[in-house]
Amino acid sequence: MILLCKKLGLDVDLKDVRVVENCDGDFEIDDDFVLFTCPALYHKVKDRVENYEVLDLRVLKAFKESSEVAKAVLASEVVRNDLEVEAIETGKEVVYVGDNVDLISELALHCNLTVVTQSEETIKKLYPYEVRVVKGSVKEVKGTIGDFEVEVEGVDLVNGRGVKTLKAGQIIYPGFEGDVEGIYTDEYRGAFKVLANLGGYLKIKTVEINPDVCGVMKSGLIGCRHCLSCPTNTISVDKKFERITVNLAKCEGCGFCASICFTSAIQNKLLPSDTLLRKIDAVANATECDVIAFVCKKALGDLGDFKNLPTIAPILVPCINAVSEVHYLYAVLKGFKVVAIPCKCKNLKLDCFEIARQTLNAFGFNCIALANWSELKDVVKKLKKSKIPKVEFELKGENKRLQWLSLVESLMVYEVENPRFETAYFGKIKINDNCTLCNACKNFCPMNAIRRENGKVVFTHALCIACELCVKACPENAIELEKVLDFENLQEVVAFEDEMIKCPRCGKPHISKRAYEKMKGLTGMEKALLFCKDCRPIILLEGIYEEIVKDIEEIRRRRLGDV
Repeated sequence: MILLCKKLGLDVDLKDVRVVENCDGDFEIDDDFVLFTCPALYHKVKDRVENYEVLDLRVLKAFKESSEVAKAVLASEVVRNDLEVEAIETGKEVVYVGDNVDLISELALHCNLTVVTQSEETIKKLYPYEVRVVKGSVKEVKGTIGDFEVEVEGVDLVNGRGVKTLKAGQIIYPGFEGDVEGIYTDEYRGAFKVLANLGGYLKIKTVEINPDVCGVMKSGLIGCRHCLSCPTNTISVDKKFERITVNLAKCEGCGFCASICFTSAIQNKLLPSDTLLRKIDAVANATECDVIAFVCKKALGDLGDFKNLPTIAPILVPCINAVSEVHYLYAVLKGFKVVAIPCKCKNLKLDCFEIARQTLNAFGFNCIALANWSELKDVVKKLKKSKIPKVEFELKGENKRLQWLSLVESLMVYEVENPRFETAYFGKIKINDNCTLCNACKNFCPMNAIRRENGKVVFTHALCIACELCVKACPENAIELEKVLDFENLQEVVAFEDEMIKCPRCGKPHISKRAYEKMKGLTGMEKALLFCKDCRPIILLEGIYEEIVKDIEEIRRRRLGDV
């Protein structure tokens, strides 16, 4: 339910909106989720609502037609997804490495605290050791939040025994290097975190990873690295398990990793791709405005500095990074000109915006733009003059690249005007005569952009994500990859072809001529390699059998001759 105060002066006719006269009354709230459209409503009834969000619509007075803008905002906000949470058990054991006696005294009132220090002055102040004090130093910290092992070299001053390992659910350690959830390097902020998370807490799940379709690593080879350009350096490669890992302690949930993942191995749990698509549909049904705007929620606070802004249909997102090229193109094909309005964030990544811009530009369209609030009037005026494609389309495909391709296919009714763009996210391969059709490139490709067919290597440029796994896996160094997006060559092409040798026994083509010549030179075998893997053992056994029979017959002849 959306709770809208009449005093805001917004005329919004939507079925999920409940209008109240003012902010002073008592409200009965029994919905699972409530969106408060001004802070005053929130502060009035917040104790009665567990699942809520505050969206200050007073800032929409910056627009000429604030009611029309509000209608689009609320229509998109009604479309929501349930956030996933997981329970993190932390216990009450806390280790503090340092000498802040005041902090120690306060923490000791709430948790089972162990202090690690080498300072004689601190030790004297803590006497007679109402908290556990270990005189020594930390050598290493292992484990995860709720289950840390702190390796120390020291003496427990409470009982006089040597100490090698301490158990803890959380750690305050100003000297710690690295970003590990549950290890806090800022003393006072860490103390707040420890107390807030003591015993356990619920954590919102920001991303989910499916390693089965991820192309980051295979058989020890590093492939796709697109998500590793995470603006907060949250994602890394776990080479032991051949998969990517996300440092949730650093993750800000911007959604860049999911929007740039063409295999859809990473899902944004804060704003899933299908939820954003449904928001676009909702806005299309609720407004006649022809400009849709993806707006970072953090940018709303700057609206107070403006007035008489042009009418747009905003869709609020946690970060512009969460909007993929599929969402930009989908909005355009729905009939909108599109503008992206980010906040003043240093982590802004426009890779997906650029792919969408290049895609539209290839067919002669220039109907998406980037703008801040001060530029909005000029940008919208320019967009109003631009043309948009008018086509029938169907979004389909189990991953983001296939969805992009389905949208591009609908644009193919227009002539390609600007065919080639340099980009790190698409690739074209060339295969030289070293190729033996060994299948390594096919087996390593995470997008099925390479396949084998009757002595041919068939390549689909539209599906290639330029991960270079095929190049690295090729034992013959036969593959070169050019990082480019070429709209005139998106379809399947034969990248290489060789004559196939047929098995003399069963007639099945089984080895390329180049592979045969290479294997013959390496092994000295000639006739045996002509047979397929299924027939070769049979032929060898038959040969051995014939040789044995000949030997037996020769022995018999000799015996008869002796007689």
